[in-house]
Amino acid sequence: MSKTYHTLVGLHFVICTLAMIWPGALIANRIEPTVLGIPFFMAWYILWMCLLFVGTFVAYNVRHGGNRDE
Repeated sequence: MSKTYHTLVGLHFVICTLAMIWPGALIANRIEPTVLGIPFFMAWYILWMCLLFVGTFVAYNVRHGGNRDE
């Protein structure tokens, strides 16, 4: 794998982590408005967890995608 791949995956995880803790939590630390009936902070956290899952899924498929011969 190339150095660019590792840099992009690492950057994605750092951005998602920072969005869920300080300073991202300061932006979303609100009860109002609600999103689908849950407080905005909880929706913010769920959004970033989903983005983290999608990034992990994409990184796995790029790294190991399709090759069942191993």
